[in-house]
Amino acid sequence: MPALLKTLKSKKELVSNEIYLLSAITALLKVAETLPHFLSPYLLECLLQVVRLEKIVAEFGPTSQISVRVAALKSILATRLAPRILLPAVTKCYKTKKQARQNLNCLGPLMNILKEHITGMEKEHLISHQPELTAFFMKVLDFRTEHAEDDLEEVGKIEAYIIDCLISMVMKLSEASFRPLFFKLFDWSKTETTLRDRLLTFHRIADCIADKLKGLFTLFAGHLVKPFAETLNQVNISKTDEAFFDSDNNTEKSCLLLQFTMDCLHKLFLFDTQKFLSKERAETLMQPLVDQLENVLGGDEKFQERVTAHLIPCIAQFSVAMADDSLWKPLNYQILLKTRHSSPKVRFAALLALIEVAQKLKENYLVLLPESIPFLAELMEDECEEVEQQCQKTIQQLEVILGEPLQSYF
Repeated sequence: MPALLKTLKSKKELVSNEIYLLSAITALLKVAETLPHFLSPYLLECLLQVVRLEKIVAEFGPTSQISVRVAALKSILATRLAPRILLPAVTKCYKTKKQARQNLNCLGPLMNILKEHITGMEKEHLISHQPELTAFFMKVLDFRTEHAEDDLEEVGKIEAYIIDCLISMVMKLSEASFRPLFFKLFDWSKTETTLRDRLLTFHRIADCIADKLKGLFTLFAGHLVKPFAETLNQVNISKTDEAFFDSDNNTEKSCLLLQFTMDCLHKLFLFDTQKFLSKERAETLMQPLVDQLENVLGGDEKFQERVTAHLIPCIAQFSVAMADDSLWKPLNYQILLKTRHSSPKVRFAALLALIEVAQKLKENYLVLLPESIPFLAELMEDECEEVEQQCQKTIQQLEVILGEPLQSYF
């Protein structure tokens, strides 16, 4: 084993000679296949080399013999070893890689090995190792905070592997064991005083968990309503001039945070079958959500993309989840008020939101029509041509949705 691992370390020769690389990988694979229980003294070194190989192997393409064998090797390390042996080695491997900062892209393969291991774990093993796994994730999830000034896209990619791995554990937990974990993460996200990057990670985790647990997530998400509403208010440049993140890329981070927050809320509203959205919660979220229509953070392009892809679907689904006409009125009115905003972009966005809500509420929107007509009449003579055209389009769409002509009202 020491000789074999030494071979794998000599990167220059391996990269220059494909046969040599294939032989070294195959030898390690055979040892791991036949003697997995004798690997433990060399396990850390094995992991370090395997996750490093991933980058070298990527150049050969996924169907090459080399790639296939590295994948098989990762799979054996993930499935043939007892958790008490693998988990400490994974933790050590992470620490070693973290100290050598240039090897960040090795974290993806490491998380994949752990994910496969967790997925194959038996229930009693998972229960007994849950504290250890939780402690590990609490460390690893600080990845974004530790790389606060690094390239956001790169950091996001690696964080995706970490969250994906965490979710594989979440999916195997019972409600009783998931609840404390979720609140631990929730508290963890609030304790970072200097940087707020943990919030980004937490909102992203919440979004991913909502996607996986669907309607079940509403059992845990009650505590998120107020903090999410606060976040929407704090990351809104029409309400505050303060930068939310204390770093150079504040704008990009703030845009990301808004995106995760809106997407998570959208999923909560979408899968809400248990009347999660009570009157009180709806009132907490209504203003912060509608006010995002005037949040031009990140410039025009970013604003348009955020409004159409994230904000408007969220507001429309919000109106469905309310299922209460006493709440529809104020929501509709707040959106209508935005059509009087000084910026044509905001007026345009408000019209888009209005029609989405109407499309979701269908004939129920009739009750709200009398209130909307005067606002639409104003926009018919808007100084901005695009807004005026959009208004005519909106009226045509409303006629289709409600199935009656509206021209007589104007």
